[in-house]
Amino acid sequence: MKKVDLLNFLDKLNFPKDEYYILSGASLVLRGIREEAEDLDLCISEELFNQIKDQYELTDDKKNECGFYKINDNFEVVVNKKEDFKMEKGEKYNLEDLKTILEFKIKRNKPKDKKDIENIRKYLNQ
Repeated sequence: MKKVDLLNFLDKLNFPKDEYYILSGASLVLRGIREEAEDLDLCISEELFNQIKDQYELTDDKKNECGFYKINDNFEVVVNKKEDFKMEKGEKYNLEDLKTILEFKIKRNKPKDKKDIENIRKYLNQ
């Protein structure tokens, strides 16, 4: 998903801004660190989860091994307490904290993360 696709998708969701934040690849795209994301992953509050679980049929059988609910091929959510959110507040959308993403990608150490690690470091050193 390119930046324009992500923005359109997020606008249509119309979720309350302070009840979620955008994770990993999509947050890198919105910052201009990466061109495309494979999908959109959100961390949502327990409150938002309770509001949308029936609408999106978020049942335990839709949860993957990492705890994400798969809504469709391009959209997943994970639930967390708001006090545990690791985000940077943005004007329109809140984004996952870059240092958290960097730590995760370094720890995971997959070949696909190498470019992101390099680009995040450059971005943080600007």
